[in-house]
Amino acid sequence: MAQFSQNVSDQIMKSDNLGSGLPWKLLAFSIFVFALSLLVYFGLAFGYETFLNNQIAATDEETQALSQKISSDSQAKFVDVYSRLSNFKTLLAGHVYGTKVFPLLEKITYPSVYYNNIDLSVDDRKIVLSGIALNFESLSRQLALYDAEKTSIESYILNQSRVVENKVNFRVTLILSSKLFQK
Repeated sequence: MAQFSQNVSDQIMKSDNLGSGLPWKLLAFSIFVFALSLLVYFGLAFGYETFLNNQIAATDEETQALSQKISSDSQAKFVDVYSRLSNFKTLLAGHVYGTKVFPLLEKITYPSVYYNNIDLSVDDRKIVLSGIALNFESLSRQLALYDAEKTSIESYILNQSRVVENKVNFRVTLILSSKLFQK
């Protein structure tokens, strides 16, 4: 049994000799990485930062030279024009385009239906249409076309329908999508 314990102690001693250089190698590698990071930091802090500051100063000097070449009246006119263009862009972004209503009505009108009156309220996004259909079947197909147009028409209400001289007079209110009135 002594033989066995002596072999174990020999193995422990051999393993200590093998691993004893590893902490020193790890320490040397860490010092190398630290020194490299310090070198990069100081290179960026003192070399590249001064280079960038010189570039900024040169650009500022060029800007000053250009601003001295342009008179203050021209600068004021430029600012005024730019301000007007910016305001115009904002105004056009919220502008209401009612011209899309007629192509929509052309697209969704059944062939045996025609309109004799239209009231458009852009603020309420409503169109009140008065029209004449050949018969109730034509009116029904017209209402189906309103129902199928989901992108431009949110809903519709049939306000009135009656037979006059063998034709159907009707009145319908269309609630339009707000996207229809924008560009």
